[in-house]
Amino acid sequence: MNQINRDTVAGPPTTSLRRALRILGDPWTMLILKEAFNGERRFSGFQKKLNIPKQTLSLRLTHLCHEQMMYRRQVSPTHTTLEYALTAKAFDLQDAMYSIWLWHEANPSDVSVLPFEIVHRSCGQRLSARYCCMHCRDEITSGSVSVEHTHPLQFDPRDRLARRNDAAVTAAGDGGADNMVAASLVGDIVCNEILYMLFRSPSHLGAIADGLDLGMSVARGRLEKLRLLGLVEERSEGRKLTYSVLPKAEKFYPLLMSISDWGDRWCNGGQPPPEVRVHSCGELVHGRFCCDHCGGWISRENVYVRPRQGDGEEEGIS
Repeated sequence: MNQINRDTVAGPPTTSLRRALRILGDPWTMLILKEAFNGERRFSGFQKKLNIPKQTLSLRLTHLCHEQMMYRRQVSPTHTTLEYALTAKAFDLQDAMYSIWLWHEANPSDVSVLPFEIVHRSCGQRLSARYCCMHCRDEITSGSVSVEHTHPLQFDPRDRLARRNDAAVTAAGDGGADNMVAASLVGDIVCNEILYMLFRSPSHLGAIADGLDLGMSVARGRLEKLRLLGLVEERSEGRKLTYSVLPKAEKFYPLLMSISDWGDRWCNGGQPPPEVRVHSCGELVHGRFCCDHCGGWISRENVYVRPRQGDGEEEGIS
């Protein structure tokens, strides 16, 4: 007979987004992956570019190797120095990485956060793209997608310490709303789940807390964070506070969709996806970024990175 682990509890019905964020839901993890996508492979290089503590970097790299998103390899047969190489599982996150870059382009703050440009090699233009359905080529927006749980509902064990982690303040919030970056917002699992919920329909505070199995103070704190970012609005309806997404949040939607799609492919352990996402054309949501200039699909093979200022050499995304 199966015994319930006393250290775990059943949470709310799971989603592909939640399963993916259990791997990606940390600001440092996304920032390390961003540098790896731009060609960094050495421990010392990650540390220098991110100004990250050695122990933190070591733990995150170990986590990424454990999740089979990176692997350690020797630089050459004659050197024992190790580097960290990306796997196909990590490369498959390319649309999420483009989403983060495009979010920064649409919401500029400190240029040092994004010191490079992405160029579409096919047309030679700086990347400007929309996340589109691969079946009908129409843009994927929150209004064009319906999301339903599959049956029977799937649940994932939830560590009892997760509630403490839910309440933790992430690196995204330490410097105030003006300094928050998309990669750090991705690292806040609760914020992402709240946005994912509100994209489906407005909801009041109690329903958000109950639906995501959060403490009221945690839900209220994250909603305030999203409000300061200009992503959600708050309004009073009698004694209840109701929250809904603002137009600015729509630019964040492709990131949630691309991460959910990645979760379908890599995070279900052989089970069917826990939810079905259907585009307005009637097909399951399978999206990619489409270039605004030439209409071609964006892929790792047809883009390159160049410094935002100066005449540096072209650096391919590998």
